[in-house]
Amino acid sequence: MEITHDGRYLFAVNTAVSTISRFQIARDGTLTLLGSTALKNPSGLAPVDARLDPTGRTLSVVDGGGDAVSTLAVDGGDLTELGSSPTPLPSGAHPAGIVVD
Repeated sequence: MEITHDGRYLFAVNTAVSTISRFQIARDGTLTLLGSTALKNPSGLAPVDARLDPTGRTLSVVDGGGDAVSTLAVDGGDLTELGSSPTPLPSGAHPAGIVVD
């Protein structure tokens, strides 16, 4: 899971179905499901971890089954996968998590 820098939205990785669920966070902590964003070419991706970049404008998702990273543009509680996504990792890479700097 990842929470936006302003604390207003939460993004949850759904490994089994290759989607990212999007929630709005109320002041009292209550979550409201906004929807789910499906990743491109979902077969075998198995997303396992997500991190926002320092600006909060992109969400990078490690695709453990596909040995790739999917990147999505963030607009409030909306996500749109970038045209260049997913990006394959070097041969032999088997990611289990991601750090964005």
